[in-house]
Amino acid sequence: MLTVYYSQKKYQSFLETFLDKFYIQTNQQITLVTFDTLITKLWSTDLTGIVPLLQSTYSKSNQGAPPKDAVALLRSLIVMIYTKETSISSWVKTLRSNPLLAILSGFIPACYSVYKAEGIYADPIPGVGTFYDFMDRLIRKDKSIFKSKLRKVKRKPRKKEKKNQKMNNSKPGVIDRLVKRILKYDDSKLPERIESNLNTILKNLFVLPSLYMGILGDPSKLNIAADGTCMPTQASHYGKKVCSCKLKPGEHCNCLRKFTDPSATWGWDSFNEQYFYGHTFHGFTACDSFYSLPIHIKLVSASRHDSVTGVYALKELIDLYPEINFYSAAYDSAYDANSIYLLNMHYDINPVIDLNTRSSKPSSNAKFIEYSKEGIPYGKICGHRLRNWGKITKTYRNKWLFPAQCDKCTKCPIESKKIHYTKTLDNPRYFTRILRGSKQWKTLYKRRSTTERCWDRLNNDFHAEDATIYSGERRSVRVFLGAFCCFIDAWASEKPVALTDIFPVLISKAA
Repeated sequence: MLTVYYSQKKYQSFLETFLDKFYIQTNQQITLVTFDTLITKLWSTDLTGIVPLLQSTYSKSNQGAPPKDAVALLRSLIVMIYTKETSISSWVKTLRSNPLLAILSGFIPACYSVYKAEGIYADPIPGVGTFYDFMDRLIRKDKSIFKSKLRKVKRKPRKKEKKNQKMNNSKPGVIDRLVKRILKYDDSKLPERIESNLNTILKNLFVLPSLYMGILGDPSKLNIAADGTCMPTQASHYGKKVCSCKLKPGEHCNCLRKFTDPSATWGWDSFNEQYFYGHTFHGFTACDSFYSLPIHIKLVSASRHDSVTGVYALKELIDLYPEINFYSAAYDSAYDANSIYLLNMHYDINPVIDLNTRSSKPSSNAKFIEYSKEGIPYGKICGHRLRNWGKITKTYRNKWLFPAQCDKCTKCPIESKKIHYTKTLDNPRYFTRILRGSKQWKTLYKRRSTTERCWDRLNNDFHAEDATIYSGERRSVRVFLGAFCCFIDAWASEKPVALTDIFPVLISKAA
């Protein structure tokens, strides 16, 4: 049965006792000064709330060996992120060779005598398998229903997209169908995914305490932003042959192959203008926060369009945070679809979305059109009034046909079969709640860059992309650990603690 080994105060006492014994009494204070930032961050961060969130993943029986301390394991993974370590096996070797990092994690150093450790409520340094088992508990990985590793090879696409252009949706109208289904079954929640438990941990351990501290914004009127990022995998896209086909040079078989990362697919990186093999992470961040902190992260296929992911992610966000009222949500042009606007307005959220240039180009006949005061289109040269051909409710447009007189008129090259469209006043893309182009709209849209800064921190500072990981499940744990570190850094900036506050004896020694 999983229990709390010791509270945050007992961890602080353990940290103070062992660091004093190993480094202050032996006159190695320079080591503590080198790691002073990391020491003070962990001293102030209480992670004991992880225990009730993981209680259901452990056995309720008291028989057998007791489980390792979950708080110390999580703290050790966070220390691994701060020290820029990218491998679990290398991290275990580092813990056994560096007593300071082991003490910061909450483990008894490897060089400490076993007989002296009696009465100390701390575990010895665990092995590699213990860390992997703990990571599986974080994502609630069920091996019985885990996706099969056998599938066919998916070749790299040959057709490249244009610059700064996302991949098109493989199924037209999929966003409309998804939004209609969500609105129909709004009372029910979506099935849990791999990252669902990690988002719950992120909420209870970091987001809600940050709300109480006031560093995320006003929970009754919170502004958020959303964006995705590409996350390549180190796994091979060729897979490993498991069939017994005897092939000649140059031949290929279509048999199933074994893949280390079976959920990875090919996606288009619009920034680097190249295809990548891996996954896509989608995140919501708090716009009002100075620290660009994430509040929801979702792992999806690399081939999935951001607008499709945004529908699922917004539904999960609303269900995850019933205590927060979201005022606005900023998106880039990839989310520019009528259904996205309607879904946000259904949850009383003001959508702030940039227009997609591909779907907002004026008609080729627009240069021959002028409008009356009543908004009725006329021919600019001939002066003929266009025929109203009705309203297209699905796309929020009015359809107009050029008059029959245009066939006999030689003033302009317009025919009567030509069509012209105008936007209706209830069009959510052009007539938004917050007037598009207004000062408030521009201010909110500028804060959309918080998601980009958040992903930059996770990839550059905490090496979420460079880590040697061969599965999407492990990658999601790495990404969330980086998100935890973002909050810990923000807390340290808001309530700084000096090393001399922990060890007053260092003041006299420095003097």
